[in-house]
Amino acid sequence: MQYLIAVFIIGFGIGTFFPNAYIQHKNDHKIIAWARTLGFGPPKFEYTNNREYLNSIKKCISYINFDLPPSQQINTELIIAQSVVESDYGRSRFAREGNNLFGIRIWSKNGILPYGQSYSVEWRIKTYKNKCESVQDYVYLLNTKRVYAEFRRVRQQSWIQDPLKLASTLNNFSTNKQYEQKIVEVIHILRNTKQYEKLQY
Repeated sequence: MQYLIAVFIIGFGIGTFFPNAYIQHKNDHKIIAWARTLGFGPPKFEYTNNREYLNSIKKCISYINFDLPPSQQINTELIIAQSVVESDYGRSRFAREGNNLFGIRIWSKNGILPYGQSYSVEWRIKTYKNKCESVQDYVYLLNTKRVYAEFRRVRQQSWIQDPLKLASTLNNFSTNKQYEQKIVEVIHILRNTKQYEKLQY
């Protein structure tokens, strides 16, 4: 009996001070709900290194998913991997100057002109008020644009979203023929680091 009590106390202590990813996700969800009742916007997206970047974007995804039905949510690993490929953990010029983590374009001149492009081109890199808004726009594009119909079809077929399968449907997101391979490589890198445990839910 004393042994069982000791195990319970140790387990409770570990769970309290070192919650697993699922419990942490539930806690984040409650915090978001509470913050929204007070009129707060998206969580702060602050980082000085890769780990802080991953934690920030994870909180942003939780914030966005709060309003989305499960059928419209996008796999967390995929979102993060694409943002890493497109923005180099938020270090790219477009991320720094325009809060754009995915290189999303806008068909007007109200944005950032990439280096080497003529001023006469009719598109720019879109700018956002904050980085979480960039993630929200990315989710919107994948959920609505016709060019990502295959992405939505594959997502609908799977009870559990497989980011590796979903990555194969994003050829239209980039002109780089190695785009899918890059995303897959980043997913594997994240899975092989201690950070993955915190991202998986």
